[in-house]
Amino acid sequence: MNPVTGEKLVNIGGSEYVMKYTWRGLSEIEQRYGENPNLFDPGIIAHVASIGLRDRYPGMTADMIMDLSPPLIPFAKGVQLAIQWAYFGPEAIPEGEERSVKKNLRAGGLWLRIKTLCRWAWHRLSSGA
Repeated sequence: MNPVTGEKLVNIGGSEYVMKYTWRGLSEIEQRYGENPNLFDPGIIAHVASIGLRDRYPGMTADMIMDLSPPLIPFAKGVQLAIQWAYFGPEAIPEGEERSVKKNLRAGGLWLRIKTLCRWAWHRLSSGA
């Protein structure tokens, strides 16, 4: 992960690709899959990944990712990291929430947890803490 730009390298079919999510991409994902996309469903992760790749690699479609079939778990983790960076930037997950986030990432519902953490951080910042 590039800590300045938020670009994440992911391996697809033996080649490295730069993945980065824009607000437009995040909005598209949430509109299509809601707050809780199943990033372990190959069809969903392929589409979500193609959104993060399309600015640099417009030919890397969900169908192409499905055909190349990268190992699912490492690929899903790379996509999750890129999405987290789009929400949090170079800042770490708020202290005290890291264990909860790691545990919950395995259980699903990434979007809901990210929104909850953003809401928590916003309240903390606006209260002067």
